[in-house]
Amino acid sequence: MSDMDTRTLHLLLFSVGGICFGVDAGQVAEMTAYNGESDVDLFWFHEEMGYADKAVRYQSPIIATIKAGMGSQYRVVIDSMEDIAEFSQSDISPFPSMLEQFVLRRGCWGILLRQKQMIVLLDFRRLLRERSSE
Repeated sequence: MSDMDTRTLHLLLFSVGGICFGVDAGQVAEMTAYNGESDVDLFWFHEEMGYADKAVRYQSPIIATIKAGMGSQYRVVIDSMEDIAEFSQSDISPFPSMLEQFVLRRGCWGILLRQKQMIVLLDFRRLLRERSSE
């Protein structure tokens, strides 16, 4: 087994619209309660992910401040934060090649199974780069 197979990731797990996501906890600078505020640097997760006008109801909204670099902020309202858990990189599966070009544009990079539940792995920094290039 190589070092790459035994490397672990600490993932922040949350759900939005019934879909479970995981993001590298190291990308998140701060988590705060959402209190109804709006700002030019505050985005709703379902809109960032292009949920195609699907009405999404947030049960426990939280603002995740992402380490964007260069002094800029990228804040995203996520929902139903579940856990920060450790996973082995070898447990992660890539997306099928047919879907890869589409999901990478939304910052998704892999799939993880946990207790018979699929978790879509997300890179907030990639999502921000893709968003900035549009």
